[in-house]
Amino acid sequence: MSLTAVAALYDATTQRPWAPPAGLTFVRTNGIATRFIALGPHRGDPIVLIHGAFESADTWTPVARLLERSFHVEAYDLKGYGYTERRAPYGVHALADQLAAFLSVRHLTHPILVGHSLGAGVIARFVLDHPHVAAGIVFLDGDGLTANYPTWVLRDLVPEPFRTALYRSLLSSAVVVGQVFSLACGPHCRPLTHAQLDTFERPFFVAGAEQAFFTIADHPLVGVTATQRLELARWRVPALVVAGSSVAELSRAQAAVTAHAIGAPSPTILAGDGHLALWSDPVRVARVLTAFCDHLAATTAVG
Repeated sequence: MSLTAVAALYDATTQRPWAPPAGLTFVRTNGIATRFIALGPHRGDPIVLIHGAFESADTWTPVARLLERSFHVEAYDLKGYGYTERRAPYGVHALADQLAAFLSVRHLTHPILVGHSLGAGVIARFVLDHPHVAAGIVFLDGDGLTANYPTWVLRDLVPEPFRTALYRSLLSSAVVVGQVFSLACGPHCRPLTHAQLDTFERPFFVAGAEQAFFTIADHPLVGVTATQRLELARWRVPALVVAGSSVAELSRAQAAVTAHAIGAPSPTILAGDGHLALWSDPVRVARVLTAFCDHLAATTAVG
């Protein structure tokens, strides 16, 4: 039997989508079902947590559980990710529009928007489109810029049925997913438990996830241009840039440039943390966010 036939057989026998977990909550945003999490008391400005590429709202859970003691916290799955209904387009304008609709339907006024990695790009676009909505913004391990990657390799060098077979075999492998997670997470991350592995793995296999993955991978990473990012400072939205010291994607110098561009003070550097500090070091991330929110509240009270 040829390799093509083997790959096609594998695809045929593994095509059934995985079921989402029970008990998820959804709201309608621009006609799609957006999955969200809501925690904490309804007082003060709410904190809205926006995840990064190939993550979900669950990535924020360790931080959200700490923040809910003092704040109302919500997180949701961006279009193309997690358990939100997969329906293109998945570009930056679509994701910023989803955020606007989410804030509206959830009645979240004057939110403090916190974006991890790609989530910073979503916030940047949202603030440019809606400059007077956010009470504050935080970029965590993200510069807000669009980025181009050699995605043509996946499209042109790995044809079907091999592309689908590769996707399913790699993303269903505990060893592969665990290694990728470990590399992204940083030096302080513990190995994933079985339940945690399922948290990261399952969203890649729900209905529509494969097609969304390949569509997203075939386009630049969501964000704004460097010129557009400079416009953020003009709106004087209180801002903060936070970066792990071990994050290759956002060096100290890049974090400083990002902070200057969006009108933020010098960035907060989390010594020893990697790209997923929100998972590996949630106590420190929650402390930084709490301090930022408390400062905003005090400034508003004085004003």
